Amino acid sequence: MNRTIKYLVNDGLPLTFVVFYCVGLALFFSPLTHELFKLVTPYTLVLVTGAIFSHHNGWSLKTIIVLVSIFVVSIVVEIIGVSTGKLFGVYEYGRGLGYKIAEVPIVIGLNWVFLVYTSNSIITKYTSKNIPIIIGAATLMIVYDIILEKVAPLMDMWQFSENNPPISNYVVWFLLALIFNAAIQYFKVNTHNRPARWLFFVQFGFFVIIIIHNLYFQK
Repeated sequence: MNRTIKYLVNDGLPLTFVVFYCVGLALFFSPLTHELFKLVTPYTLVLVTGAIFSHHNGWSLKTIIVLVSIFVVSIVVEIIGVSTGKLFGVYEYGRGLGYKIAEVPIVIGLNWVFLVYTSNSIITKYTSKNIPIIIGAATLMIVYDIILEKVAPLMDMWQFSENNPPISNYVVWFLLALIFNAAIQYFKVNTHNRPARWLFFVQFGFFVIIIIHNLYFQK
């Protein structure tokens, strides 16, 4: 039993993510458990983010400050965005991401940290040069956001007033992604983390499946 648990927590974590999100799909698609899915979504994000950070190498006060700063700044920017409609467009958060402060779910800050860290981890696997890492990771985050924007209303996470996000949403997303990834590179935060890379793609695939299902099976 101990050996099995050790495998799931370490070498088997990517496979655990696949199984975990397959269960999530089953909960989402079943009318009997759809509301339960919405209820557990914020806790799921906390759980999987905790799992990848348990595999982070090189914890230091500097790393903690950088990640916490990304968390705080992203929430402040989201609060400004929701209250003014000037940054991302006019939108509001639903119930799908849990407890809110000033109409912004706390977990949204964790989502920014997750995306910056995992996208940075993917690009640093292929290059060690700062500029390609910063631009490449920010680009990955935009691609992820394009998919996420299609899923968010279905999961009651957030909704834009005109259904489709304006261009400003993606522009601000990209600028923030550049700034956050630049901070990761400037302060030399180590993002070499195999489970983090896996989680990015597993979660991306999870959203793509929901979009395909909604397009072709929800007539």
